[in-house]
Amino acid sequence: MFFGMLISTTGSSMIWPFQMIYITEKLNVELAVVTMLVPFQSLAGITSSFIAGPIIDRTGRKGVMIFALVMHGLTFVLLSQATTLWQFGVLLAMVGSFNPLYRSASDAMMADLVPPKDRVDAYSLLRMSNNLGVAIGPAVGGFIATQSYTVACLLAAAGMVTYGLMMTFLARETLPSKTSQAV
Repeated sequence: MFFGMLISTTGSSMIWPFQMIYITEKLNVELAVVTMLVPFQSLAGITSSFIAGPIIDRTGRKGVMIFALVMHGLTFVLLSQATTLWQFGVLLAMVGSFNPLYRSASDAMMADLVPPKDRVDAYSLLRMSNNLGVAIGPAVGGFIATQSYTVACLLAAAGMVTYGLMMTFLARETLPSKTSQAV
């Protein structure tokens, strides 16, 4: 989870600091117009946060994590191809909805895997991995984005999908069985 978090966060943070600039340049509109899209991502994230827990507790952690990572990656591919303000609005809302699904599922999986006495350390390591990705991503993304926003979006997508594949083949489902929950 720590290595996967580093890969996916590095990928996703390659894009977000430059997202508004990219959209402004792609659509040739004022930054003030583009910033009106920010609430779409935020509102979708808030909504997704409320429904994430029940979904994860019913369907499992691993599947939700894989779905969120792959869909987030697909959204980056679609962002590189968007050409209208409404397309960007829909895609930013999608980004906003997939991130809380992943975060909630990974937090639940971590709680399932790590004994209570070790959770502070485990969550701290996961947070450090996330922070390292946020430090690396914009530096790399800034360099790449000066050459091609499309390539930056595709590399971000590759980071998300790579972690999704890692989860598919290397992780196991940790959702406690229904019988152990009833006890």
